[in-house]
Amino acid sequence: MQVFYPGADFVAPARVRGRLFDLEAYPGLRLDSSGEWVQGELFDVTAAALAGLDEWEGIDLADPEAGEYRRVRVDAMREDGTIERCWVYEVRVEICVGRPVIASGDWLRR
Repeated sequence: MQVFYPGADFVAPARVRGRLFDLEAYPGLRLDSSGEWVQGELFDVTAAALAGLDEWEGIDLADPEAGEYRRVRVDAMREDGTIERCWVYEVRVEICVGRPVIASGDWLRR
């Protein structure tokens, strides 16, 4: 699925290591370099789009640990094996307690 957001252009499917949790209405990613693959997508975003996404995800740059998510730099792997350094939104660990893990690592195929 390619989600469209003003100022965000789809680049390629990609994946990161971690666990994907089912938070009912949406997924929650927890990064883990020894974890399973979690499927996602790379987007090229403008600074304005990134600021808008931060606001949507509740990111407070003055206090990055205050919200439900934090924005983290991570290496993602494209389908062709190319590594891209990118931003992801990682959910706080306490929000995942008692929530089911999506074993496939793919929110759309849960």
